[in-house]
Amino acid sequence: MRVVTGGTFDVLHDGHTALLGAAFALRPTKVLIGLTTDRMACATRGRVNPYAVRERNLRRFLRARGWRKTQIDPIDDPYGPADDLADLDAIVVSAERAKVAAALNEARVAKGLKSLTVHVVPMVLAQDGLPIASRRIRAGLIDRHGVRLKPVRVRVGSDNPVKARAVRRVFERLRIRARVEASPVATKVPEQPFDEEALQGAMNRARAALGDGDFGVGIEAGLVRLPGSEDRLDVQYCVVIDRTGHATVGQGPGFAYPSAVLRRVRSGSSVGEAMAHLASIRDIGAKQGAIGYLTKGLLDRDALTEAAVLMAMVPRIRQDLYSR
Repeated sequence: MRVVTGGTFDVLHDGHTALLGAAFALRPTKVLIGLTTDRMACATRGRVNPYAVRERNLRRFLRARGWRKTQIDPIDDPYGPADDLADLDAIVVSAERAKVAAALNEARVAKGLKSLTVHVVPMVLAQDGLPIASRRIRAGLIDRHGVRLKPVRVRVGSDNPVKARAVRRVFERLRIRARVEASPVATKVPEQPFDEEALQGAMNRARAALGDGDFGVGIEAGLVRLPGSEDRLDVQYCVVIDRTGHATVGQGPGFAYPSAVLRRVRSGSSVGEAMAHLASIRDIGAKQGAIGYLTKGLLDRDALTEAAVLMAMVPRIRQDLYSR
């Protein structure tokens, strides 16, 4: 079996180990490795090692792992020679290049060549949940194994200090160094969300907050109807979105409001306004919150919000178990 793969292979890292390891796991007679030329590499990167340096480092990398059945050739386009060679059997690509492999097979079929078996290797994620990449290593954000070297920048879509505090505490508990910034954003949902509006509001906040940060976090509470009932629980949703566009969602515990609060809400008040009237506490939402008042201090809004944020981080905590 002859296998082909390719890349820039600039700063070699664990992602390259996974890609090349998958190629050699197929027990090939030879692995053809397309190494991008300087022209092609520099077209999408601000800085890259010269071709000769990348080739030398790649050969050392391969020898150190006992991967010897290789042939390294320069490529100056996404396909290289793979759309012309008849004696190829399989192609190994990272997840972000899966569409290129599909297009390559279409080009091969159009030329009367057989399709290659495509083996897609999942992206190897760094400690911060984002893919390990040479550019990120060059920027000093991570090392070759994905260990985060600089604090992640987390932007929270709200100026409510409770939300920013909850996010900061969750990242501290996860031992992820983070710089948390709070900024007000438009939710594009009613001030008092109902049912799916709450989750949509959290998603809108996260997307609007992300900007040039590593993560955007949106937190939104709403009155959510219980299945098969007219009753509603106050449920707080959290959405965490990263720079790749990958979003994870969680929710905190739900609880019921007194009928006096619900009557005011049905008349047009927000839950915060209704609870402030009931408890005679101005801006109760930015203090102990409704839950603090209703539980007589057994649970405050900080803890309630923190639970929602932690639930949204679950797929990032055990990212080895969750599909991207």
